[in-house]
Amino acid sequence: MSNNDPNQPGQPYNPDSAGQGSQQNPYGENPYGQNPYGQQPSAAGQNPYGQNPNPYGQPQAPGYDHYAAQGGYAAVQPPVERPRTLAIAFGLIMLAGIFSALSSWLMATSNMMANMIGQQWSLVQEEFQNQMQSTPGMNEDPLVEQMMQSPEAFMAQVNSMISSFVIVGMIITLGLYFLVGFFVGRGVGGMRILATILAALSLLNLVTTVPMVSMFADTQAGLINAVYVVGILLGVAGVVFAWLRPSSEYIAQRRMARRAGYR
Repeated sequence: MSNNDPNQPGQPYNPDSAGQGSQQNPYGENPYGQNPYGQQPSAAGQNPYGQNPNPYGQPQAPGYDHYAAQGGYAAVQPPVERPRTLAIAFGLIMLAGIFSALSSWLMATSNMMANMIGQQWSLVQEEFQNQMQSTPGMNEDPLVEQMMQSPEAFMAQVNSMISSFVIVGMIITLGLYFLVGFFVGRGVGGMRILATILAALSLLNLVTTVPMVSMFADTQAGLINAVYVVGILLGVAGVVFAWLRPSSEYIAQRRMARRAGYR
């Protein structure tokens, strides 16, 4: 029996060479050399980039938003505290309501309505006489009879009726001013717009009311006009404070927070 290697003729057979050859890469060395990235694959639970999320090794400050720091959007937060400008706006609007109710009371208790009716009494009396002639049963009405026989008593009765309506109107006015001022002070944007519209209408009404009071209120005209004008100016000032920058920023933050789900 020959001792030559059957795979290599002419060479002695070495039984250990088969085991060594089976352990070698038949293709030789790695054609790509070493790991092209120069790093071993990261183990589970380790940062594949080899860095700590906090590169400075310090604890994150409270409220630090890591997502926002990487270029995302920070979570919407409701405003913490209402600005002082909104509190001032609420107080001014409430004072405007008080002055408005007071001016209405002064107009009702003065001789303003009586003077207005008395100045136009001749026209009113002529109109009633024409209606009495065209309507036979109208002259039997006790109210019409009293008005035609004693205009002064009729005017006193009208003034008492107007005073009753004014009291009810004062209560409604104070309630409306309180509601508008309360929601403006809370930072409700829609109510701020409503207050702005009402303030603009009151300024337009000022042009007609002051001359009318000056014409028919006699000696009380100065006081009534002063109270009325002060009430309007207080309301306008309250609206101005509601539109100042701190108020507008608070209302905008509150609107964004409500859209995000805060109440």
